[in-house]
Amino acid sequence: MAVEFGLLGSIEACIGVEPIDVGHMRQRSVLAVLLVDANRMVSVDQLVDRVWGEHPPQRAQATLYSYISRLRQALAPGTGEVGIDRRSGGYSLVVESSAVDLHCFRALLARARRAEDDCRGAALFEQALGLWRGNAFSALDTPWFNAMRESLHRERLTAELDLGDVQLRLGRHAGLLVGLSTRVEAYPLDERLAGQLMLALYRSGRAADALAHYQSVRRRLAEELGTDPGPELRQLHQQILTADPALVTPAPRSVTTAEPVRAPRQLPAPPPMFTGRDAETDVLCKALNPDGARHVRVAAVDGVAGVGKSALAIHVSHRVAERYPDGQLYINLQGAAAAGAVPLTPHEVLVRWLPQFGVPGSEVPVETGAASARWRSLLAGRRLLLVLDDACSAEQVRPLLPAEHGCAVVVTSRSVLSTLDGAEFVHLEPPSEPEAVALLGRLAGEERLACDPAAARAVVGYCERLPLLVRIVAARLASRPGWSVRAIADRLAQEHQRLNELQVGELSVRASLAVSLREAGDEGTRVFALLAVVDATEIDLPLAASLAGLSSTDAEEVLEQLVDARLVDSPEPGYYRMHDVVRLYAREQASLHVAATEREAVRRRVVDHYLSLAGQASRLLDPEEWAAVGAASPIVHPAGFTLADRPTACAWIDFAAPHLPVFMAGLANHPELAADIARCALDAYPALVIRDRWSELIRLSTVGVQAARSSVQPVLEARARNVLGLAYGQTGQFAESLAEFGHALGLWEELGERQQMARASNNLGVLARLRDDLPEAVRCHERSILLFQEAGDSNGQARALTNLGVVHQRLGDHDRAITAHARAAEAFRALGDQYRLGLVLGDLAEAVRLAGRLRESLGRYQDSLRIIREVGNRSGEAQQLWGLAQALYDLGESDAARTHWHAALAIIRDCGDLTDDEVQRILAQPIPEPPAALRRHH
Repeated sequence: MAVEFGLLGSIEACIGVEPIDVGHMRQRSVLAVLLVDANRMVSVDQLVDRVWGEHPPQRAQATLYSYISRLRQALAPGTGEVGIDRRSGGYSLVVESSAVDLHCFRALLARARRAEDDCRGAALFEQALGLWRGNAFSALDTPWFNAMRESLHRERLTAELDLGDVQLRLGRHAGLLVGLSTRVEAYPLDERLAGQLMLALYRSGRAADALAHYQSVRRRLAEELGTDPGPELRQLHQQILTADPALVTPAPRSVTTAEPVRAPRQLPAPPPMFTGRDAETDVLCKALNPDGARHVRVAAVDGVAGVGKSALAIHVSHRVAERYPDGQLYINLQGAAAAGAVPLTPHEVLVRWLPQFGVPGSEVPVETGAASARWRSLLAGRRLLLVLDDACSAEQVRPLLPAEHGCAVVVTSRSVLSTLDGAEFVHLEPPSEPEAVALLGRLAGEERLACDPAAARAVVGYCERLPLLVRIVAARLASRPGWSVRAIADRLAQEHQRLNELQVGELSVRASLAVSLREAGDEGTRVFALLAVVDATEIDLPLAASLAGLSSTDAEEVLEQLVDARLVDSPEPGYYRMHDVVRLYAREQASLHVAATEREAVRRRVVDHYLSLAGQASRLLDPEEWAAVGAASPIVHPAGFTLADRPTACAWIDFAAPHLPVFMAGLANHPELAADIARCALDAYPALVIRDRWSELIRLSTVGVQAARSSVQPVLEARARNVLGLAYGQTGQFAESLAEFGHALGLWEELGERQQMARASNNLGVLARLRDDLPEAVRCHERSILLFQEAGDSNGQARALTNLGVVHQRLGDHDRAITAHARAAEAFRALGDQYRLGLVLGDLAEAVRLAGRLRESLGRYQDSLRIIREVGNRSGEAQQLWGLAQALYDLGESDAARTHWHAALAIIRDCGDLTDDEVQRILAQPIPEPPAALRRHH
């Protein structure tokens, strides 16, 4: 149903006959301001000034944003017909002008004044004036609304006078007398109104009354203004005195017609040196085949700026042009308009196109809906191809679509126009590397590329294979014959000057990205620049909300605006990434527009983000270890995010693991953040271990050690070195591990921390076992057990018992191993530590198996697997599957054993520790040898 808005009276909105609740008076004021300038951008400053005048609230922009959000919700049922878009610097209410009574009023007046037939003109004037329901913007009182109300009142009065002139020409003077007399009382000094009343009186046989009214007007002008009537009123007075025959009713105006024009041929020239895109060309050519079509063919091509959408559309259009003998129309809709320009409205396009098919300009309907219907009627029976280049929305395109199945339309846009029903969508990715190199060669000279193919590949890599950027570089090479491809590749390799290299003449990657950035609006521009403060290539919603200082909802809306503007991609909901060239542009924007104080605040929020979520993840995945490393309770997240459960925590740490060390290293040179960076490394450690992210843990802990040292925090340093030593040991870097454990133990001894000395001694025992120094391992673990007992740390004691049991297994002392593992399992069960309970039950199962109690070991392995799977420990699951397979093999159940070996190896492969070929080589062995990764995590 149609959406309609009323401004010529009280502020009203409805869908069909159902009214829409658009909120309280101030919120209605926002709607009214946007409706007055419908389909045009209204800046935030203008909105605040017009809605509140000289007395805006303290947080006017935030209040305004709240009103906009509520209006969007209220108008949501009208999706497809109305929407409030964020534009650069402000907002635009997108709606058919005919749906707003003010714009319909003005459009009808324009048609009435252009009408060449007075009867038609009178009807249009009456239709326009019939839209008024009282005073415009009734009940709204700000200086802007008051001035606008007065201006519209003058427009209404002028329209009434124009209608009076037309009705007088039509001889309807008798019917005008009552209305004119009433208006004269309200506006006694209006000479045009006085003249209409005098002429109507004269033509009604009341010449004396006409002359008397003239004298009345003359006296009031003299008394109140000190002037005489103007020349036109004096002339009319003289004509009435002399009964001038010219005052007899004239003949009304009549209509003329225009001649049609021949079929248009408007396609731009085919793009020179067009390269590649064979698959996309075939898809589009097939989609634009009118034979057998039952509806209009629409092909919609989308992709990022510079990917070659327009070139492909024009290339394909020339390929299929002969199928459409009645013409080919092309228009640039300016969806990604340059500075100072705005996208074309559908009506502006139809005003250009309808006259080309014989419709006089004066007869082009002023309502978009009517003009669109006229357009569809004119195309009936024709075979026409339309190319709508650079569209901004489906709403911009839909009124231009033909209805005839013999016609076809090609649309290009940066975003996907997903609501274009029946369209064939073609998403354009950058061409392949060979295609991009071929384009560079055709433009810059293939012989130059042949001298250094590696440099050519590097160039298109820096250009991210985007045809626009490749063309820019090719143009620079063409104008610099002395430059080698290697020379420009080396220049492009310098990130700080890459954007400077990617511009030539009117072609510039900056200009293209600036257009996209304007589409994102002020808040989008701010957040875009803030992303560069942490130099993020990938980011999730919680981090984006934190660095921007926004709520989750607001951050997601802004990020989706950046996605729509093709400045970031969203591979899946809640996750975003930025290409290198865009990231460099964001870095420039940050340097220009982000103040030092804001940068400092962003860095603080980023560290708080990781402190909060790393602590939450570790507390969910391994609460005992998280507490054991001395972490404080997680701080409240800057944007209020919480990790609800273990799966959510696993998903977050898996995404954050590669980025966390990079971000923390980038922030570590800020002294005020150093201590918290060290704490963040410790907070993340338990979760990273659970998810087997050892390489990331090494990098993060290295940053943590450096940050702790720089902030002179010996406790944090000792803990960070302890974690780093553990990670080194688990990855087989024993010398490094020994050094870190030694440093940690020395710090704990200086601090007199017996519990931490116990942890360090336990870790040294693990390292001794990994180095096959089993007697030393026994001594270290037995010492740590005593220290943990003295400190009253039952959790630490259980861990040391577990490690001692593993050493006894390696020594072949299965009874002592079973005893140690059983004591550890009892302790972990009492503590509720499911993660370590699952592991130690596996160790107990292994000790039982090695002691020859095979059937008993099967049940214990199953118990271990059940718990380990619940906690999501993938490497632990592989260990227990391997042990279970070995027990089954020892029992003679070789097929079942091989099934479990295969499952264990699949997990290790999925964790990235084995290739498919390595898996197959291990499985080819009669009795598979456990891979190094499995032995490492044992």
